[in-house]
Amino acid sequence: MRVLAVYNPVAGSGRGERIATALVSGLEGSPLPSGGCVSIHAEPSQPRPARAWLDPLLTDVEVLVVIGGDGACRLAAPSAMRAGIPLYHYAAGTENLFSRDHGMQPEPKVLLRALKQGTQRRVDVLRVEGELGLLFASVGFDAEVIHDLARHRSGSISHLSYTLPIIRQLLSWHRRRTSIEIEVDGTRLNGAAMGLGLIANSPQYALRVNPALDARVDDGVLDVVGLPARTLVGLFLWALRCRFRRPGSPSRRLRARGRTIVLHLAQPANIQIDGDPPQAENPRSRYEIQIEPGALLVLRPPSENRAE
Repeated sequence: MRVLAVYNPVAGSGRGERIATALVSGLEGSPLPSGGCVSIHAEPSQPRPARAWLDPLLTDVEVLVVIGGDGACRLAAPSAMRAGIPLYHYAAGTENLFSRDHGMQPEPKVLLRALKQGTQRRVDVLRVEGELGLLFASVGFDAEVIHDLARHRSGSISHLSYTLPIIRQLLSWHRRRTSIEIEVDGTRLNGAAMGLGLIANSPQYALRVNPALDARVDDGVLDVVGLPARTLVGLFLWALRCRFRRPGSPSRRLRARGRTIVLHLAQPANIQIDGDPPQAENPRSRYEIQIEPGALLVLRPPSENRAE
């Protein structure tokens, strides 16, 4: 079985290459039940579009392993989709929500079990104005923090890296906040509100603040969650409720499901996809998000335990 591992050189606080080298050493030549063995090769990711450098490497490859964070998975996923091969997330990022949702672990023995006895499963992806996402998209305070971090980061990040962006956005959010109106499959939901608008393909979210616990990656629909808040205190209370699974009054929280979601904003604002800014970083007053059912193959370990 030919396996390609691609790694983000700055993942894991710059440990991406060492993680990749250890993985190759741990798996190369491992026997498989079919009588073959694992042939694994590692390549660093590149700033060029994945179609230009990754697609050519996937000829005759049977499994693509991505060593890095959720952003690395999102950038590599289109190549796996074009090649028709499953993707495995070997987590080395800050949150690693994709691997958490699929029971994947960054251990050679777990990956080997997946190669030997794992299951391949088709999962949905989302498209934000055509750009692929695996987990979610959102507008509001969190998206502004993500864009702030992207403007100031240089190299690998940790949870502490978000401290200054959060402080800066706390000081300016009252000027940036905007009313959000949500349209689901052509029908506008009642009213518009300030706060956070989340479009979820997965129940996972940063710091286990999971606003969309019912979202699933293989149900063919997107879960829409609107958390109305006019003040920072209101946003903080929503975060606490979601973190401890106490979502509050259903009459206040907006919930819906659909295949095509359109966000209408009273003034242009940023959107984030899987914890990263989109390629087109200019704020917009309208975003269209669509589901693409069963578009991506993933390789799951045989004893997957989906984290919540």
